[in-house]
Amino acid sequence: MAKATWTDVETLVKHLFEQGLQPDRQDLVDLAFAEDASDDVIDALDSLNGKPVPSLESLKQQLEANGVI
Repeated sequence: MAKATWTDVETLVKHLFEQGLQPDRQDLVDLAFAEDASDDVIDALDSLNGKPVPSLESLKQQLEANGVI
């Protein structure tokens, strides 16, 4: 499986965190589909658990731990 780049993920979701939101896995995957993100980005976001993500840095850490970026 190819890995997504952090830059692609960050560009897609950064605005959510800037608004103070804590999106969960489904919110992020839905956004990726709506914005026609690459399959690698969708797969990376799909690797998250169902809990809300508290920050952009936390998202990056989770994706790194899952080995998808």
